[in-house]
Amino acid sequence: MSEKRVFTREEAEAQVRTMARLFGLMFYHFANLLVEEFGEERGKALVREAVKRFGLDRARMVRDKVVKMGLKPTLENYREAQDLPTIGWGGPTRETYCPFAEVWIGKGAEDLCNLYCDVDIWKYVGYNPKIKVKRTRWVLEGDRDCKYSIRQE
Repeated sequence: MSEKRVFTREEAEAQVRTMARLFGLMFYHFANLLVEEFGEERGKALVREAVKRFGLDRARMVRDKVVKMGLKPTLENYREAQDLPTIGWGGPTRETYCPFAEVWIGKGAEDLCNLYCDVDIWKYVGYNPKIKVKRTRWVLEGDRDCKYSIRQE
């Protein structure tokens, strides 16, 4: 039987970032393969559709969790049931801000992999169609971090 170990916050953040980098690498390969096999237009359309479905599925899970908590699916309640880790993102430079972007920038695949980032829009829209999301800053376009304007009508 192995001994139980408690990780420090820094160790836990490193574990989350490692997993996120692997997810980013997997997305890169899936997206790249679709473009190779179907051409840029059709391949990117398939990537966009997969990202939309993924975002809407995540939105449904968050919405279901919020409703199960007895809450209404409002923007403020979204934060009560987020499906992302609260550690592992952030940092002083754009390279460490987003583990996905770190991989994609390293691959020179910003133009292809930025298609994934619409997941952030779909997860809010699917959760509550009255929530409006606009990207105002984007690591994959050279900004230091990603920023969204999110409001509920």
